[in-house]
Amino acid sequence: MAETGAAKPRVGDLYWKKVGSNGWTLGKVCAVAEESNMAEFGLVDEDSGDMLREPHEMLDLAEHPLYPANPLFSTCADMTSLHHLHEAALVKNLQDRSALSNQRPYTFMANVLIAINPLRYLEGVDKDLFIGKPLDKCPPHPYHVAESAYRQLCTLRPVMQNQSIIISGESGSGKTETSKIILDFLTVRAVAPRSESFDDHSEPEVTTMPLKRPSISKGSTSSRVLSSFSIRDVSSMLKEPNTVTLGERLMETIPILESFGNAKTHRNHNSSRFGKYMRLQFSSRHYELTGASIDTYLLEKSRLVHPPNGERNFHIFYELLRSGRSDLQTLLHVGNDDPERTIQSFHYLNRSACTSSDLLDDAANFSKLTDALLMVGIDHLQQTDLFKLVGGLLHLGNVDFDEEETSEGLSAVLAETSLVSLSHASELLGVPVDELSSAMLNKRITRSKGGRKNSIYYLKKDARQASYSRDTIAKSIYELVFAWLMRQCACALEYNEALRDVLPYIGVLDIFGFEDFEPMNRNSFEQLLINYANETLQSIFNTCIFQAEQELYLSEHIHVPNNVELTFPPIADRLNSTSELITYVDNQECLTLIASRQGGVFATIDTVSRLPGPSDRKLNERLHTLFKRNACFPLPHPKEAHEMFCIVHYAGTVKYHIESFIDKNNNIISAQFEELIHMSRSRILSSQPTTTPVASQLKGGSVSQMFSVQMKGLASELEGTRCNFIRCIKPNAAMAVGVFDRNSVVDQLRCSGTVQACSVLRVGLPTRILYAEVVDIYAPLVGDDVYSRFKLNERLFTQAICAALRFPADAYRLGDTRLFFRTGKIDLLDQLLNVTKIDPNLPSALGRYVIKRRWVSAVTKAIVYKRFERIYHECKFRRRAIVLQCAWRQHRARLELASLRRQQAIAIKLQSWIRKLQIMKAFAGRPDEKLSLLHGLLSKPALPKGQKWLLTWLGPLQRAMYVQKLCRKACVAYMVKRGFLWLYENVRKKRAQLLLQTQMRVLLAKRRLQELVRQRRARDHWKRAILGARVCSLFLRQFKRVHLTRLEASHESLTARNEALEARVLTLTTELNDAKKQNEALAAAVVENKRLLDARAARIAALEAQVPKPKESLLSRVFRFFTCNSAPFDLEDNDDDAAERTVSECSSVDDHTNKVTPPSSTTSTASSSTPSPATTNMATKQARKLSNFVKPAKRQHEGVWKISRFVF
Repeated sequence: MAETGAAKPRVGDLYWKKVGSNGWTLGKVCAVAEESNMAEFGLVDEDSGDMLREPHEMLDLAEHPLYPANPLFSTCADMTSLHHLHEAALVKNLQDRSALSNQRPYTFMANVLIAINPLRYLEGVDKDLFIGKPLDKCPPHPYHVAESAYRQLCTLRPVMQNQSIIISGESGSGKTETSKIILDFLTVRAVAPRSESFDDHSEPEVTTMPLKRPSISKGSTSSRVLSSFSIRDVSSMLKEPNTVTLGERLMETIPILESFGNAKTHRNHNSSRFGKYMRLQFSSRHYELTGASIDTYLLEKSRLVHPPNGERNFHIFYELLRSGRSDLQTLLHVGNDDPERTIQSFHYLNRSACTSSDLLDDAANFSKLTDALLMVGIDHLQQTDLFKLVGGLLHLGNVDFDEEETSEGLSAVLAETSLVSLSHASELLGVPVDELSSAMLNKRITRSKGGRKNSIYYLKKDARQASYSRDTIAKSIYELVFAWLMRQCACALEYNEALRDVLPYIGVLDIFGFEDFEPMNRNSFEQLLINYANETLQSIFNTCIFQAEQELYLSEHIHVPNNVELTFPPIADRLNSTSELITYVDNQECLTLIASRQGGVFATIDTVSRLPGPSDRKLNERLHTLFKRNACFPLPHPKEAHEMFCIVHYAGTVKYHIESFIDKNNNIISAQFEELIHMSRSRILSSQPTTTPVASQLKGGSVSQMFSVQMKGLASELEGTRCNFIRCIKPNAAMAVGVFDRNSVVDQLRCSGTVQACSVLRVGLPTRILYAEVVDIYAPLVGDDVYSRFKLNERLFTQAICAALRFPADAYRLGDTRLFFRTGKIDLLDQLLNVTKIDPNLPSALGRYVIKRRWVSAVTKAIVYKRFERIYHECKFRRRAIVLQCAWRQHRARLELASLRRQQAIAIKLQSWIRKLQIMKAFAGRPDEKLSLLHGLLSKPALPKGQKWLLTWLGPLQRAMYVQKLCRKACVAYMVKRGFLWLYENVRKKRAQLLLQTQMRVLLAKRRLQELVRQRRARDHWKRAILGARVCSLFLRQFKRVHLTRLEASHESLTARNEALEARVLTLTTELNDAKKQNEALAAAVVENKRLLDARAARIAALEAQVPKPKESLLSRVFRFFTCNSAPFDLEDNDDDAAERTVSECSSVDDHTNKVTPPSSTTSTASSSTPSPATTNMATKQARKLSNFVKPAKRQHEGVWKISRFVF
């Protein structure tokens, strides 16, 4: 918003200069150069108001506009009372009121309460200051809003007016604590007596003082807090169930919601991760609290399995593990020695690297949780079942998966280290181990179309899909547990659903504020849903806030014409409708873009999700294609267009990254998981109704679709109530006490629409002042004698002052009790209030204004009287003239009517004759047309009077037609008979033809059948032949394989035997070599002996020659020859006969020749030169053995290789 106050800055006044996007600097204008539009600007200390010793800065007012500042050291409880209403003024007023020295964190802006989170304990305000007291005298506080809503509820009206209190703000701004304050007040107010009359005395503004307790710091055990405000002690309310009041039960639902729905985040140690709408139902007679209900929106289930880094999971897990109850921890199979080590052992808790908070006492909160569960009717047995489910989810998160290669690819299997966790999870969740593991490892597919109907198939999942299934089961169970708790709380709060539209109620809405994480983080699907919810609430905010402003204008009668200039313009020019005073921009276009059923962003996400192969990239392209011409859908930078889209919200343009939009929107639970959950032995899971959110998701609902339906239903309900708004603001991101970060506060004011609301309000009549204030300033200055002329009429006196100061008539409006200025007319208000000295002409100007007003009134009365008298005489003369004119007109009308009737009768007769002549002339010589005309006339059931002459004229033709009709009947009868005979003959011929054709077709069909039978038999024969060939081929292949296996085994055995034989042959070869050596030695001996024998024979011959003897016989010579020349044998010779001969020759050798006679011996006989028989026999035997061994081995070896060559 931009408001510069006066047209030009005034020297010496304080102004704000904008620094950056959110910063503001206070300074004073020291000099102004009107020619160059430059100003000398010096900085001012905001705490003291003194000028800083810094060099002044020359500013170009066109580039750096200045915003006028309100007076220092003064604050306003209602910021619409600020003289200058802009962003800097709002922030400065909020900062001054929420400072530690002031300690007033609450401020009104019209009927909107702005609450700055004090981030510390504040002393509780006495409710009696608000109950039954005048609200305009009460200070800003949530009690003020609650009391106003309750009084509006109790006001008697023809139609019941339900109330709602909408609390919004970012995480850590104190929404939950503010809702506690509202609920605490309403539960007390509903039983307090209602006051019908209020006191007139003014109540001082409440200043809350801090309690005397240690400051919040690390390391101090006493600094652990549960909330910013202490409402009531839970332990003091542990009573019998029948003595617990409804209000106490309502307050006890808060610890349950916080344990199961809140978590520690970067911005808040007790952040609500869901939105809730609580209805407080009252009786219609005494307006006592009779029931309550709680509706929840958008529970952040993803935090269970993927808590952000540096944040915690839901409180219940840490409270359960730090509870110190050994029996419960033993039941849940968790270690009870070291809670920190136990927390670190669970995957769902240790992945965020944050397990504790200095501002939370988990053990104490668990004790309060169990007490609260008892207060709402959940006994110890049900609590045990509840905590078993919570512990089962922790063990389920520890189940890990490995991958192994199977025929279907990579398949997930349970890790060996996860078997114990799976067993514990199965036991605590009450489901069978096999079913639980099968649901995570296998995907079940049921065929409903084609093939076998209702057949079930199972596909194995990989490790990533199995982990996703595990997390889906965990989120579904946690959502069911949360829904079960909500139903138990609803039963305890006794909400009467049947009388929902009859009994009055006050709704308290605690919902998330506008979110934009850029540029530090990315905005995703959750931020789109949250910002859509804020757009919906902003639409309601616009309607309610500006409608209240319109009601104020109506109550002040702004639209009544005021002749402040004392002139005489036309009265119509002075009438202005209220709608011209204030206009504002609606955000319906943005809502239509996001949630329209005819092609909005949510509908597009659902459409792309149902397409085959959906992806985030396709969704982003579809969004850019559909909405590129929409004013609320600007296109991002081309480098970023492939991964994000932008939407213009009421608080600014937000960039959304498209990653995971499809997965987060398709929150559909399969029937396999639903059956697993309903299979549980846990009474909490098995008692889920059929209309659970899970069941609705199974019917095809998406997250965006369901959330859109919820928001539209909530908006419809809120629009039917009178809305009260509380905007919670977090003073700094670090949650530090006493620190006010202006940049952060400005961002929150913009996101909450507060700055925009102020900007829109200034389009109307934002600046206003009571007439009493003007009278208090000017009455003492002009004196009682002048003021007495106005007869204590404050409105008239203020009107005279404005006229005397020469204010433009279109710059202000006069109401019943206050003076309104238009936008940009702040200088007129300053001129009206900043009166340093009285103008000496002012009293006389006021006197002249009174006199002139009296004169104008008298003249106006005279003019009106004369005008009325003239109008009266004109009306009287006109009435008499009208009577005379009516009588004359009646006489003339009667005469003219009679003449017209005569003329009409003559004309009708002439026209009738002329028409008859024309018709007869037209049909002359046209018998066919006459016949057609006659047929047309005869076909009509009745003829009008003017056409009956046609039948008389066409009478001869009618008789001729009758004769023709009889002849035609006779001809038709004859033709029918001839036709029947012809048809009968044709039918007989066709039947004969059909019979012949049938017989022929039967013959052809039989032949075709026989041919088909032959072909079928041939095909069957060939199939059997081919099958036999295949069987034979298969058998031969198998036989070859088996035979080859056997041959290989035989080959191996023969190889072994061959190696043994080769070893034996080697041994025999060695022995043979030795025998050969002996044989060679013997041969040498034989040669030597032969030589000796020859020598001896020569000697004997010489001797015999000397001594005559008888000659030797032939037989003895032959014998000697054969004995002395034995033939050698070859081991490699294959001729057995030669071997036998050699053996027979060798066998005849005398054994005594084995001995070798040395050459020196001269006494040896001739028989000693032959080989030894033993040696010969031994050599023969060795040769035969060698032959017997070698020949079979060679034959077998050759056979083996021949078979091998045959096979291969």
